[in-house]
Amino acid sequence: MKILLTGVTGYIGNAVMHHLAKQGHDVHGLVRKEAVSISDSVHYHLLENDNIRDIVSAVKPDVLVHIASLFLAAHQYSDIEKLIESNITFPTKLLDAMDCAGVTHFINTGTSWQHYDSEPYNPVNLYAATKQSFEDIIKYYVEAKGFSCLTLKIYDSYGPGDTRGKLVSLFDRLAENQESLDMSPGEQHIDLVHISDICNAYNIAIQMIMKQQPGYQANYGLHSNKSYSLKELAAIYERSNNCDIHINWGGREYRPREVMKPAGNLERLPGWEPSVELSFGLNRVNRK
Repeated sequence: MKILLTGVTGYIGNAVMHHLAKQGHDVHGLVRKEAVSISDSVHYHLLENDNIRDIVSAVKPDVLVHIASLFLAAHQYSDIEKLIESNITFPTKLLDAMDCAGVTHFINTGTSWQHYDSEPYNPVNLYAATKQSFEDIIKYYVEAKGFSCLTLKIYDSYGPGDTRGKLVSLFDRLAENQESLDMSPGEQHIDLVHISDICNAYNIAIQMIMKQQPGYQANYGLHSNKSYSLKELAAIYERSNNCDIHINWGGREYRPREVMKPAGNLERLPGWEPSVELSFGLNRVNRK
């Protein structure tokens, strides 16, 4: 199928792009700057001068897959405009451009952080609130324009080539430099899903959305079979890599609205389940 994809310069979007191209799809990526040599198997379209409608009309994809976003765990006053532009205004323009082009199949990317304490909606932070706001906007296009939309809500991700500075990268640094780091008491649970499993989920979602009738809207969680506390994950990392990492547990306080348990109220995407064992995925050799 012909797929138009956002977020191809980010970690998850780039991995999904390569995966879909390997599956034989005709992949087109939206980029904000020249993207030379990212992949020879993908067509790139430069966003400039508010040309979103022109690009969508020219490509006319079977499915538009939206992964791009601005993630901020905690925002400053100066970040508000950027969060709204990236997570609400830009994707809303995508939806309207789809309507102009007669494209009606849309896959959105949300976050488990829209469901603090496993509630139907309770945003952990402003980032999660903007993701929910856009999901509400989608409903208008589903109801009024006959769109079909599926939202994949991602938990925590990891894998080869991850330069985002997240938890696993932090463990790598501590193992390599043997430095000591103050961290929270470490009882908060984290649900890690390998990037290859996330890529497979998007491929399944594409097949699924193409079978849906106009007016379809659903969301699913991409969660593993078990979450682990931060302390447990550190121990699994040490065993997987035969190393020691030095963490001063309790040296820092928990963050405001710390997620102590991942959202447990999201149905898993039908036909998908994670396949990469955590101990295998955390091994540094397997992530090179």
